[in-house]
Amino acid sequence: MKIAIVGGGASGMVTAYLLDKQGHSVTVFERQSTLGGHIQTLNKNVHPNQSDCQEILENGVLEFPTVFHNFIALMEQLGVELEPVNMSSAIFFKNGSHFLSKIAIKKNFTGIRHLIEYLRLDTLYARSAGFWLRIRFAHLQDFYNQPLSQYLKRPCTRNTWLKLLVMYSYSMPLELIDDFPAELAMPVLLKDVAVSWVRIKGGVYSYIEKILARFKGEVLLNVQIDRIFRTSDAVKIVRRTGEIQEFDKVVFATPPDQVMALLADPTDAEIKRFSAWKANYATTLLHTDSSIYTRYGIKQPSEFDFFETESRWGYNSCLNQICDISSPPNYFLSFQLEELIASNRIIHIQEHHTPLYTTESFQYRNEVVATNGENNTYHAGAYLGDGLHEGAIASAFRVAQLVGLSQGAISITNCKSTPQFVQN
Repeated sequence: MKIAIVGGGASGMVTAYLLDKQGHSVTVFERQSTLGGHIQTLNKNVHPNQSDCQEILENGVLEFPTVFHNFIALMEQLGVELEPVNMSSAIFFKNGSHFLSKIAIKKNFTGIRHLIEYLRLDTLYARSAGFWLRIRFAHLQDFYNQPLSQYLKRPCTRNTWLKLLVMYSYSMPLELIDDFPAELAMPVLLKDVAVSWVRIKGGVYSYIEKILARFKGEVLLNVQIDRIFRTSDAVKIVRRTGEIQEFDKVVFATPPDQVMALLADPTDAEIKRFSAWKANYATTLLHTDSSIYTRYGIKQPSEFDFFETESRWGYNSCLNQICDISSPPNYFLSFQLEELIASNRIIHIQEHHTPLYTTESFQYRNEVVATNGENNTYHAGAYLGDGLHEGAIASAFRVAQLVGLSQGAISITNCKSTPQFVQN
């Protein structure tokens, strides 16, 4: 069959790869000039746009918990090398108070200060114990159609910390987290605590390179699609240039808000499932400004830290360990901390298009999963799973199953052929 994949991010490229292995004729349409989606590895698929830098640095997806079983299995099959990485976080309030991570305490303090910082952290953990027990023994259906604010009602440090963890995972402004779907947040909060983490040696984009080395299909970059038409036996993709290509099936591997923008003939059911999805545009800064830690007396930061500015909360990820850089300076990836970062220390500015998760938009997510394949149309994306990289990979395997090959039979083998890239 001829299958079109709309979107060249993680879910799109893995779906394309798996369908290509089944023997289908696969074409990937990507509107950007590079592949990767939320995978943004500096000096691989993106290049610094503010100052020179030769390091391989992550500017999108950073690290992965070992509970991402589909992802880990795929990396093993692709021959991607994973390395353990410590992950911890601290919280810095604008009034000067803070809660440090265990790793930050160990790196920065000794003696009585070391003990005091541990006691402060233990109080935060103690305040959270009841919450962890509550979600540990809850059933997922208990959280259906419920906002996160239903479970984190009080304005307290514990609840702020938990919301910040969701903010970090999904790069959404903290003020929008109250309406984040609890069905999505609760399992992520539970499984990301006390787990081991890994990074991809050589940068996250290197696994896309592994896929491309084996992929026999076609990758079309810089393609602007105008509309997608479907009949009972065909799919027609119309570009803004007027060119029309016909396929047997189409896979949407885009943010969900793009589905309605591209479908020329949505059904009433599709309108219901996708109309509430909106875009979340997140901007990140890759920089070398360590001064944000100075007022707190911190010389060795955690892997990701939360900062309260005069106007909002943001996070700052230290990339040196995540990207295996042992020598100074420290490299950071920040979100919503522009007012704290010196402009002359910025290396790269990146805008990310992600789903805006709300209770309303999420209510038909499971229906999308259950009806995947209707109208010769399939859907892949992180939003169909945990909203993270595991969800993206799992959704790709699901599409491959639906098209005709069981997940257990998927075989990833070496292939010397090179995909054809077309710059339009």
